[in-house]
Amino acid sequence: MNKKLAVLLVVPILIALGGTFAFSAFSGNSTVTINNTAGHLTWENDMSLIGTNANNTPITVEGPNGQIYEIGAAEPYHHTSGIYNLSLGNQFYTTATSGKEFVVNVTNLAPGEYVELQAVITNNGTVGFMVSSPAPTFTTSSNPEYNTPAKPINAMGVTQQAFMGDLETSTGYIYSVNQISGFNTSLSPEGTALMQIWIGLGNSGGHDVNHYQGSDFSLTITLDIVSDP
Repeated sequence: MNKKLAVLLVVPILIALGGTFAFSAFSGNSTVTINNTAGHLTWENDMSLIGTNANNTPITVEGPNGQIYEIGAAEPYHHTSGIYNLSLGNQFYTTATSGKEFVVNVTNLAPGEYVELQAVITNNGTVGFMVSSPAPTFTTSSNPEYNTPAKPINAMGVTQQAFMGDLETSTGYIYSVNQISGFNTSLSPEGTALMQIWIGLGNSGGHDVNHYQGSDFSLTITLDIVSDP
């Protein structure tokens, strides 16, 4: 999965004004100094793996921090509850580095397995901003060793409520991107927005669909940041 951040920038100018008052009881003069500083727009994206049902077939999950988590029944990071809090790393962005991608790699999904990721976007600049996210895009590819003659590698977006049911019955990759809080509203410095992302490989109702072996699915989510002083 690719995490891509984009920026739409309006630079605010912050003006600090100083002055003096004149009274008839005295005479004289004073100097007025006006200091001008431009606020700066910076933010942080911190992502974690918070859930997966991977069990018999171990999966690996890796984020920008380089930590590789192997999760399965016999693996050290496995939890039978399916609830996790594994950091995938955080990246800091400015208007100069806003195009940098936040990349998470998940490998070895078996039919019926999913991962749940959580992204926390924090305003750590000096001006307010609004964060929005258009509809995600995706690409798929297949492995000709298992997909001859070639059949399409399907993927579709679903609601969070429908995700688990579709995971069992659907053929192909499914995903659900949910803006939990803080989106499309003004975030003051230190404010946060929360997004949860579900990705899985459908179980095809228990039928064998072998042409998905070795296939790839890449989901791109864009965050648009606009200053809002």
